[in-house]
Amino acid sequence: MNKHLYIFALLLLAVVTSMTSCKNEVEEIFEQDAITRLEESVDYYTQVLTNNGADSTKWQLEYFSNSEEPGYIYVVTFYNNGSVRMSGMNKWVGTVNGGALGTVGYGSAVSLWDVIADNGPVLSFNSYNKYFHIFAEPEDIPDLTDEDTDETGYGHEGDYEFDLMKYSNDTLYLTGKKYTIDMIMTRIDNKIDDEVYMNEVNAMADSFFNAKIPHVYIVLPNQSRWIVEDGATSILTLYQENADKITTQEQHNVIITHDGLSFMTPVTLEGYTIQNFNRKADGSLLCRDDQTTVMRADELSTVFTNTSLSWRLDLNDQGGNFASLMSSIASELTAYNKSSLVYVQLAYNKNMSCYNLTFNVKKGSNKYNPTYYCTITASGDEQVKFAFESEGDKAGALYAEKCPSIQKFIDAFNGKTFDMSANSLLAPVNMKLSSGSDYTIWNIQ
Repeated sequence: MNKHLYIFALLLLAVVTSMTSCKNEVEEIFEQDAITRLEESVDYYTQVLTNNGADSTKWQLEYFSNSEEPGYIYVVTFYNNGSVRMSGMNKWVGTVNGGALGTVGYGSAVSLWDVIADNGPVLSFNSYNKYFHIFAEPEDIPDLTDEDTDETGYGHEGDYEFDLMKYSNDTLYLTGKKYTIDMIMTRIDNKIDDEVYMNEVNAMADSFFNAKIPHVYIVLPNQSRWIVEDGATSILTLYQENADKITTQEQHNVIITHDGLSFMTPVTLEGYTIQNFNRKADGSLLCRDDQTTVMRADELSTVFTNTSLSWRLDLNDQGGNFASLMSSIASELTAYNKSSLVYVQLAYNKNMSCYNLTFNVKKGSNKYNPTYYCTITASGDEQVKFAFESEGDKAGALYAEKCPSIQKFIDAFNGKTFDMSANSLLAPVNMKLSSGSDYTIWNIQ
């Protein structure tokens, strides 16, 4: 019996030893595979960033440092020798260049980069770049509006190392290694000039939101509208139209890109989730996530008849009969009293509950304002109709008599319906009113 127990013990020891050996062998195999996979991933992303070893490859980085600030575009050029050029244009770059606080400036500098192995492949901008690492420096942030806040010790809280998550269709998806903000880089034409590109981004921002336009809207697929305020700051305040602002408002930071606008994180409004918008030819923004949601100002006729706005005629851009009339008005003013036309303005007069069409006329150091009264009504989303009610004030009556083309100009509007178009449906600060081949251009004041 003892002999049998001894033999059984030996057999059991052999089995356990064999199992332990197999377990260790399996662990070593899987550990080796994980290392191999990581090495292959590092090599893969290195090839992606350099376009398979090209001398240089350009990308647009949509960079967010935190959820309280707007995002900033950088043009990032990776060189296969391990160096990288980072070009940006924003107010922080302007400050680095010695500009006044809040002044946008352009900067470009070369530093180093690498793809390193951590828990996964990591893109590291591993040497100091004064135009990019400003967001990672733990220093107080100079601010124009909140001088009492001290950010010493954490600064903007921006990342300079990024977990590489996915690459698809010339787009690289990144996550900040420390602060875990998701970002993207998109491959762009290698021939672009960095400064020209950044100037185009800034021009795009100016074309989106204009302080002269009271409100713009996000129009959802169900045609519900959310009002967008503070667009020029890139920290958007959203609240539902015809709802209580206090209870429905929310704030979201965005980034203006070369082609449109993106929220830092997806935004859900009434069950619709939106994030990325592309600029359309008409100046509005179309959500590329659902291809339906639009960001735009109000209908053109509503904007033009907004009683809080005033418009001035572009004296240098009139067409058809209006061009001839403006030329005749200039000649007749000179002939009448050697005066000249400074501007023509259309503004709502609350006291008289009508619009004033005013010709600002200058003679020497004196200025006169012959004024004519009219109503303007929306006749469709993109049409307005004018109706002049009288010969105007005393100066208006005098100038209409002495300069007949002024009266003809008024007659050309009176009772007429005009089709409307604008430079941008998101920031319609320039309006074109057309009737056949005749048109006038008006600029918001």
